[in-house]
Amino acid sequence: MSVSTINIQIDDNEQPTYTNFRKCPYTFDQDTTLSSLRKFNTRSCLITIFLLLAVVTLLALAGLIVAIYALTVNFNNHGIVFVTAATSSTTTVNTSVTTSPVQCSSTPITTFTYATDTPSQCSNYTLNTDKTRNLAYTSSITSCDNTSPFSNNTSVWIRFQDPAGTLIANSVVPPNSCGTVASGWFAGQYPTAFFSTATSIVCYYYSTNTCSDCNLISITNCKTFYVFLLPQPDSCNYRYCTV
Repeated sequence: MSVSTINIQIDDNEQPTYTNFRKCPYTFDQDTTLSSLRKFNTRSCLITIFLLLAVVTLLALAGLIVAIYALTVNFNNHGIVFVTAATSSTTTVNTSVTTSPVQCSSTPITTFTYATDTPSQCSNYTLNTDKTRNLAYTSSITSCDNTSPFSNNTSVWIRFQDPAGTLIANSVVPPNSCGTVASGWFAGQYPTAFFSTATSIVCYYYSTNTCSDCNLISITNCKTFYVFLLPQPDSCNYRYCTV
């Protein structure tokens, strides 16, 4: 029995070749892609800015609505309080309070003026210690503020001291009090800030009307006391009532 031997020689240097692959027909255009990205980013920025402006506008409108509502409620319940700032270092206040017709109301408007230095009226005033104008005085009702210093043609700054009291009554005072028939009480708001001045009305309680007549006055806060710019009342038996 014979065995045939077959010799197979493989050349390691021979490598398969591939010549049938095609080039990819799709290519990457870098310039076109960057341009598209820029357009996308610009559009996104514009949308973001628009949304921010819309939000800010809505917040501003909401704040305005709330402010108007609060102002309306304050007017209905207490009357409006106007605040003005002094343009100089001292308060500028007229030397007289006009007695021209004003709206008499138990909830009047009060205006305020502010200053940084001590106003002149805090050192230049007339002192009044008349005990018959105090709320506690009931012995007589025949007095009225038509004598000096109220008989002047112009208003005068007055500081009240005991036994008269130190303030004009800031709440309703019944008639036939303070030595008079029609008692005068301050219907506005006192100034709380140092050197500030408030202007509002004094109401006169006559018969059953708590504010049957009125006139404007001004009040300055002098830190430790108040001074009052007071005109002569329109009628006799009208009197400023103190506490």
